[in-house]
Amino acid sequence: MHDKDFKSPKQLIRALVECVSKGGNLLLNVGPNAKGEIPEESVEILTEIGKWMSKNGKSIYGCGNAGLPKPEWGRYTKKGNKLYAHIFERGIGPIAIQGIKGKVKRARLLADGSEVNIQKPWNAHHYGDAIFLNFTSSKLPDEIDTVVELELEE
Repeated sequence: MHDKDFKSPKQLIRALVECVSKGGNLLLNVGPNAKGEIPEESVEILTEIGKWMSKNGKSIYGCGNAGLPKPEWGRYTKKGNKLYAHIFERGIGPIAIQGIKGKVKRARLLADGSEVNIQKPWNAHHYGDAIFLNFTSSKLPDEIDTVVELELEE
């Protein structure tokens, strides 16, 4: 095998999320080498994707477009009354979720079920109908894709 330009788990997870957020799906081409073996690099990458999916798969399986504009920090997926905010980039301060003010029953990290604080920062009036997610750390809980499940009023 001459092509050793493997995509990282981060690239592939984010590509999957982008496809689902647009109502599509992702076909990942993984094939055996001349001896009929899956390359070790592919196994390692698929193992990492599997770990992420075991914690965050609800935001992918059966989900599709959320009908919201693409946010600057990541993507959305949706299934029923569950909106999933896939946060790729932390930025500074609370993370604005546009278009759902007054519609959220609760917010939690999908990976572990912990509650995410919704707050109203000093500059909230500049954002119209947004809610704001506040993380206590300057780093995201998952640097690949932190998924926040927002349970919406039905």
